[in-house]
Amino acid sequence: MTAPSALLRPLVTACEPAALHLLMCPFAGASRGAFRDWHPLDDLGLDVTLVTYPGRDHRMGEPCAEHIDQLADQLADAIRALPDPRPLLLAGHSMGAQVAFETCTRLEQNGTPPAGLVLSGCHAPHLGGRRQLSHLDDQAFVEQLVEIGGCGAELLSTPALRALFLPLLRADFRATERYRHAPAPPSPAVHTPSLLLHGSHDREASRDEVQAWQAWLRHAGPPVTVAGNHFHVTQRPRAFLGQVMHHFESLTFYPDR
Repeated sequence: MTAPSALLRPLVTACEPAALHLLMCPFAGASRGAFRDWHPLDDLGLDVTLVTYPGRDHRMGEPCAEHIDQLADQLADAIRALPDPRPLLLAGHSMGAQVAFETCTRLEQNGTPPAGLVLSGCHAPHLGGRRQLSHLDDQAFVEQLVEIGGCGAELLSTPALRALFLPLLRADFRATERYRHAPAPPSPAVHTPSLLLHGSHDREASRDEVQAWQAWLRHAGPPVTVAGNHFHVTQRPRAFLGQVMHHFESLTFYPDR
């Protein structure tokens, strides 16, 4: 079992004691540096913890996971070991939405569900991703990442960066592209109150593909649109977290619900 201290690291600590704790599962290839613009958001009244997947940051020496189930198993164990009594919001963007959803199903099955689930910028499990990258050679793989906006063009021309980041990027994309459940269930399988988020100019997951998660979620309305592309979660973090706070604000008044 991976220790919670290795998997979960604080990202935002509120100026005043926060009533809610958000646990964020990042997108494919992301490390702590991708969320650097989240650090100043300590005025929102929300504590945020970032999930660190193996193969990056302080877990660089660990082998990368190549299946969403591996990450969800580790995360569910880490969450169950947390001593924090506050309502926990489990959130994920893109690949992170798959990790968050699978973790939520494990927590529900164990009788320890989170207070809320946030799924952002990801197609539903019974749908295939519109862009498949993991089978491409290194050059084409990196070119596609640059086109998506997931990395800078310097990765193309810097051998040291390619050697450092390509293994974790490839592992993440193998994991997210392998993740699929078909067909959709006859009735929603997850009971946790849920929020769906969609970027207004997201070319990787359409609004309809995000809305299709409703087949899996008993308590989820249509997606809420946030201005931005696929990476609105890091480009406009205040807007992202503002939507989360607004949707789950009742938990701060009724923490036992």
